[in-house]
Amino acid sequence: MWAVGDLTGVGAFTHVSMYQANIAVADILGQDLTRADYRALPRVTFSDPEAGSVGLTEAAAKERGLRVSVGTSQVPTSVRGWIHKAGNEGFIKLVADADRDVLVGATSVGPTGGEVLGMLTLAVHAQTPIGVLRSMIYAYPTFHRAVEDALRHLPSG
Repeated sequence: MWAVGDLTGVGAFTHVSMYQANIAVADILGQDLTRADYRALPRVTFSDPEAGSVGLTEAAAKERGLRVSVGTSQVPTSVRGWIHKAGNEGFIKLVADADRDVLVGATSVGPTGGEVLGMLTLAVHAQTPIGVLRSMIYAYPTFHRAVEDALRHLPSG
């Protein structure tokens, strides 16, 4: 038996249904099966500003007993936020497991909050070490550079 979509209770998002459908189809066709992994489930609300998050919130990470470190940045103080001017409200918040030194959650609010969330989803899903994220080159002047700013404010493990 397969279940896809809202009735699974995992998340009422089209992208979750598409993800689940791909897994169900692979199983039905007898293909190699990748089990569902929801620890990096992205959530986006297309409001103004866009608000997106992935993985655990700070509170949820603490409830799971993780030693949490948090880094934030404000979009208006980033170069791209300054260039954008009006409507540049927003922030980036990174939630890390300080013991493993990996992101376990992130929030991106701003003019392209849903788009910036893509790289954060990859980082949470792949359990990318914070040191790797800090050593990346971030294109200038993009909203993604606010992630780099948040990393500077994230205490080291």
